[in-house]
Amino acid sequence: MNINIPWTDPKIVRSKINKSPFYKTISMKMEITNKKGSIVRIKSGNKHKNLWGTVHGGALASLVDSTCGLSVVPYLKDGETMVTISLYIDYIAPVIEGDILGRGRIIHRGRRLVRAEAIITDQKERIVARGYALFMISENNTKVVP
Repeated sequence: MNINIPWTDPKIVRSKINKSPFYKTISMKMEITNKKGSIVRIKSGNKHKNLWGTVHGGALASLVDSTCGLSVVPYLKDGETMVTISLYIDYIAPVIEGDILGRGRIIHRGRRLVRAEAIITDQKERIVARGYALFMISENNTKVVP
């Protein structure tokens, strides 16, 4: 797959990411991604709830994965792509309703592997989950066109 996104242009990255079908499906939006980290938000609603009326853990896992991954994006070079190879999450408290915010940052980047963490908070700014992801960086071998 050819991913032709100039990773160094935050406006283009935000536009492409927020228009992705998966983000639209779960009402997730990237707010910020820069070398300090990333912020991603889910506006939770009934479609996110499990049988017990709380936000499904899969929605929180998606938020952890995306928040961690988007903290890596500003460090990608033209022609590089990445894929999640490991995801770990601690669920701390249930989310009943409202916005869920993920804040991510890189912990370590090697030549081919990057480890990032995300802290997930509810609308009352309580930590509801914390997670880590490991990504593999690969070269796409295509020229990025703005």
